[in-house]
Amino acid sequence: MKFRYQALQRKREPDELDAAVMLAAPRGWIAVFVVLIVMAGAVGWALVARLDVTVDAPGVLTHPGGTSQVQSPYTGMAKELLVRPAEEVKAGQAIARLTDPAGQVRTITSPFTGKVISAPLNTGQYVRTGATVATVERTDLPEDRLVALVFVPAERAARLVPGRPVDLSVSTAPPAAFGLLRGRVTSVDPYPLTREALAAIVGGDLAVDNFDHGQAPRLVTVDLIPDADSASGYAWSSAKTPPVRLGSQTTVSASIELRSQSPFDLVLGR
Repeated sequence: MKFRYQALQRKREPDELDAAVMLAAPRGWIAVFVVLIVMAGAVGWALVARLDVTVDAPGVLTHPGGTSQVQSPYTGMAKELLVRPAEEVKAGQAIARLTDPAGQVRTITSPFTGKVISAPLNTGQYVRTGATVATVERTDLPEDRLVALVFVPAERAARLVPGRPVDLSVSTAPPAAFGLLRGRVTSVDPYPLTREALAAIVGGDLAVDNFDHGQAPRLVTVDLIPDADSASGYAWSSAKTPPVRLGSQTTVSASIELRSQSPFDLVLGR
């Protein structure tokens, strides 16, 4: 009876045709506008913003001539090693002496000017013709300078071209303290390096494993951007730079910019 009474009471009330109908509360409309504004901003950012596409690879600071092995032209017993690692040598300088089977003393000279990286020969060691006496980092090429030689996996080097900017993390200069060393790609070798060629650049077979990760890399030469105001002689991403000049045979990790694209293109896979 109660429900029957309420129904009759509502039927007696006049129709309120001119009353406003609330489709949503004001707070709901505010939320809708906020969502639309955020979506419009996101779409605009996706179309206008640019994202850098990079490739990372290991490398080493060295000279454009890389390293070369000095090999013995004689067979005999090592009598004396005349150089040590980190020493400078001139072309034609004697680096070792050995006694051949006939008892004559033979002198081995360096055909290169540069810095000795390694000298594996020991006194009393039997030496065969063609054996490595020393590895020398060459500094005798025209326009000799310090560069970064970077070893990029072949399948990731297809889009690399000269002129692309490079950021280098230097092992002797922590990025947290000094930022990144700045450079620019100057050349990209067209063919992958063999393990032997890689060993010749980085200073021997023992060093190859630090740069060869199971894929034949392509050699990318990076020129460092000079900065006369920096103690290191080169430009960095940070105002605080290393207090000393950089040395060769220092390992680096390179981040090479391939191109920049919008987030919209990235989503579409362009």
